Amino acid sequence: MQSSGSGSSFLSFLSVLVVFIWSSSDSVDGFQINLGPSLPKLSRSSAADVGLKASSVLKETPYYSIEKNDSGPAGGDVHRLIIHKLPGQKEDDENEDPIVIETGKIGRQASGAVTLQRGETVLYATAACDDSPKAQLDFLPLSVEHQERFSSVGQTSGGYNRRDGRPAEHEILTCRLIDRPLRPLVADGWRHETQLLSWVMSYDGKRSCDPLAIVSSSTAMFISEIPLTKAVAAAMVGYNAESDTFILNPTNEEMEKSPLKLIVAGTKEGVLMIEGAGEFVSEETMIRAVSFGHDAIKVICEAVEEFGKVVGKEKNFATIKKSPEGLQATVDKLMTERVDAAYALGGTKTTQGPVMNELRKELIETLTSSEDDEEAIEYTDNEIKAAFKNLLCRRMYEHAKTTGKRCDGRELDEIRE
Repeated sequence: MQSSGSGSSFLSFLSVLVVFIWSSSDSVDGFQINLGPSLPKLSRSSAADVGLKASSVLKETPYYSIEKNDSGPAGGDVHRLIIHKLPGQKEDDENEDPIVIETGKIGRQASGAVTLQRGETVLYATAACDDSPKAQLDFLPLSVEHQERFSSVGQTSGGYNRRDGRPAEHEILTCRLIDRPLRPLVADGWRHETQLLSWVMSYDGKRSCDPLAIVSSSTAMFISEIPLTKAVAAAMVGYNAESDTFILNPTNEEMEKSPLKLIVAGTKEGVLMIEGAGEFVSEETMIRAVSFGHDAIKVICEAVEEFGKVVGKEKNFATIKKSPEGLQATVDKLMTERVDAAYALGGTKTTQGPVMNELRKELIETLTSSEDDEEAIEYTDNEIKAAFKNLLCRRMYEHAKTTGKRCDGRELDEIRE
């Protein structure tokens, strides 16, 4: 019995050692090397056929198509948006896989849920919101979570805890990439608790998933009842200095050689966010790179908008409270000159913050202290704060436009030290 126990202990130690060595393998873009099962690769010719039977084409353009079938649970409708190609992609390149967005098969109880597949990479994104708004809030209660699962590359954690742990730094930064272009486009006054969840379910190790996470999350929100006013998309841009050409959604190998690493996010009308780094890239090259990425974004946004017309829910504007009539004019009359004077003094955010806070407190006291006046209109603190913030934004823009300087004294082309 004792020798048997020793043998089992040795086997247990050996299995732990094998797991440790397995989990210590090389990583690719935050993931371990893909040793998991392969997914069917969707080529441009077969993207419409894999997993769909008796599909009907609802809309087709040179860049994208929208299809529908009844392969969902209980014969429910499944809709698929296939983006076959984008401006700037290489023609007849086998590595240029289409982007396939599907909804109606899983996550049907969420406000909006989509799966996005490119090659063997698959992302799943959901958007959900609370039934009733939080009246006491004066901001958009939006939370974003992004997780790159070990299982997406066919592995599990090699530590004692087999579950995915706390978010890695890269995952947190990706959450910010998703949040920044979407938050400003949600209708003002939306106070429902809102959550965006994004998972990388499968990863082929070829390209970064970050722009895909933005596209899948924004699409899930756009087809939901959450009042996202415009479709948002993103693209990654690389640069070949030898040929002076840009690369759309470059592979990891191409990005290692690129002196420019750029992610662009925006709508059809304009760019909302740029994130990246460059190795002494000229300003003219940077502007061309942003424009190059935006050309692809326009096509994706147009495709998502058409997709929303087919599968999107009616936007919920009923619970959004509008600013009381006359409040903004009253706030402008009381505070415009004092806000302009505060901006004219210059200073940093640290020095200007207390001044603006005092003005806000004084404004709230002025507009809520008329309890004895029966004809006075009653305003809530949140309504007054929103009107004051509106004034600050408009005067800050006007100050920069007329003086050529930011509110902290910096020139328009000057960055913080």
